[in-house]
Amino acid sequence: MKFVADIMVGKLAKYLRMAGYDVKYINNITDEELTRIAKNEKRILLTRDSLLLMKKEFKNEHIKAILIKGDNLIEQLEQVKSELGIRLKPNLVRCLKCNQILTSVDKKEVKDRVPPYVYATQQNFLYCKNCSQYYWRGTHYDNIKDIFQKIREKHN
Repeated sequence: MKFVADIMVGKLAKYLRMAGYDVKYINNITDEELTRIAKNEKRILLTRDSLLLMKKEFKNEHIKAILIKGDNLIEQLEQVKSELGIRLKPNLVRCLKCNQILTSVDKKEVKDRVPPYVYATQQNFLYCKNCSQYYWRGTHYDNIKDIFQKIREKHN
C-alpha cells in the first residue's frame, strides 16, 4: 500500500513511514502534481483539503483518497488504520526524511558519524543511501512505540 500526502498531513506521513509504509511527501507541491502522482503511481492520497477531493478524478473514484478529519496525529493514524485496515506498529525500514529503504550497516562504519554515547550504547544501525541519514533505536524509538501502542489499545 502506497500513499502520497499533502502539506497538511506531514506528521502523519512521517509516522506512516515509521510503520514501514511507502509515503511520498513533498511539502511544496501543487494539487495537480499531487493528483498526477496519486494516479500514475497508484498511491492513496492523504489530505485535509476537501476542495481537492471535489475534482472529478476523486469523485469518480479513479484515484483513492482519504480526507483526514482529525486535528491530532493519533486521530489521523486511527482514521487511516480504520479506513484501510492496516497494521500500525514501528517498522523502521524507510528513511523518515526521503522515504527510501534503509540498509543495515556495521557498527564500525558509524563510529565517527553518530554521537559517542549512541555509538557506545547501540548495536544496530540503519543508513539511508539517498540522504546519508543514520538511524538507531534510541529513546525516540520508545516514543514511537508508545504512540502506536495507544492506537492498538484503543482498537482492541
